[in-house]
Amino acid sequence: MITEQQRQQYIDEGYFILERAISDEHLQIMRDACEHLIGIMHAEMDRQGTDHIHISHRGKRYHIAKQYHQAPRLDEYVFGDLMAEVCQATIGETAYLFYDQYVVKAAEQGIKFSWHQDGGYLGFYHRPYVTVWAAVDDMTLENGTASVMPFSTIGIRTLVEHVRDPVTGDKTGYFGNEPGILAIVPAGSLVVFSSLTFHRSGANTTNRMRRAYVTQYSPAPIYKPNTTEPMHLAVSFLENGEVVYRAAMESPV
Repeated sequence: MITEQQRQQYIDEGYFILERAISDEHLQIMRDACEHLIGIMHAEMDRQGTDHIHISHRGKRYHIAKQYHQAPRLDEYVFGDLMAEVCQATIGETAYLFYDQYVVKAAEQGIKFSWHQDGGYLGFYHRPYVTVWAAVDDMTLENGTASVMPFSTIGIRTLVEHVRDPVTGDKTGYFGNEPGILAIVPAGSLVVFSSLTFHRSGANTTNRMRRAYVTQYSPAPIYKPNTTEPMHLAVSFLENGEVVYRAAMESPV
């Protein structure tokens, strides 16, 4: 599915886009999983007596992280053939699941998300990993789709310092006026980019919820600085190009 031109674009510009890449079966699993995990998030907000957990805001924006194991069959997509092909085209024959999250913007309530590198949320040097942003719904300018910034446009392909917004919890690493490339894509499409690629998303101004599911894969486990403790997840997925993930062997983190 991934062409040589797209592989080269990832190297040169830090991203590529695959339209209608996800099967109908997996897309339905992802939609069901999103509803299930939002329900769990609401229950946790109720338990804590809050409407705000990290960068999730009840009824406005949800970032539900590292919960793939809590949703029925979601690992079939996370560790499936499509993700194996993406990893091999970007980070190589060995891959670990580093992070996963749903990014949901509620109808007419979604908050925009500022320009950042995913690596900016680590804040320390790392071997670049790959982010796979999956459109669970049709993506438009009006519902706050993602934008990516090509390396050649911004002139940056290394990690830069980010500043955290004390209100939203967002980190921002670019404050210029370049618009980037809008991902106007149908549901089931993928936007694939490096942890060093700047990207952002807009507010959802429509009357429908806008859902995206993000998975991130690293070529080796990423450890917390000066420790042997993995940062986030370190679930073995590919080894020498072969899928080695087994659900029964995996422990939730």
